[in-house]
Amino acid sequence: MDHEQQLTQMLKEAMKSGNKARLMAIRSVKSALTNERTRHSGPLSEDQGIQVISAHRKKMQGALVQYEEAGRDNLIESAKNEIAVCDELLPAQLSDEEIDGAIDKAIADTGASSKQDLGKIMGPLMKQFAGRVDGNVVRERVSKRLG
Repeated sequence: MDHEQQLTQMLKEAMKSGNKARLMAIRSVKSALTNERTRHSGPLSEDQGIQVISAHRKKMQGALVQYEEAGRDNLIESAKNEIAVCDELLPAQLSDEEIDGAIDKAIADTGASSKQDLGKIMGPLMKQFAGRVDGNVVRERVSKRLG
């Protein structure tokens, strides 16, 4: 089942349960996928769907921080609900050990030795991790290993 079908099923369940906050969150995520599908003039691949959902989650995480700083309690819960919906759709996040192991392997495979080689490592790693880890976390860990 692709992400849009999964969201449609979640939407039906939220409507039946009368959970309006969850319903709004699901609609928002579904809208992000629909907009991307429309822009591509066709169905999205699994990887594209993961990228869209991951980007939406990241956007909502940033919004959540801003809402908390501004004291916008009415929007904080909405952002948290959208993040939760995204988490349900994204693949399981990698553990620290899995991330570190993949970084070590990438460094060994590319022969990287300094921070100037960061780009050689980040591209393949992010393709491998596709939505299962935040790119900023990977960049920090690679930088520490190389510097």
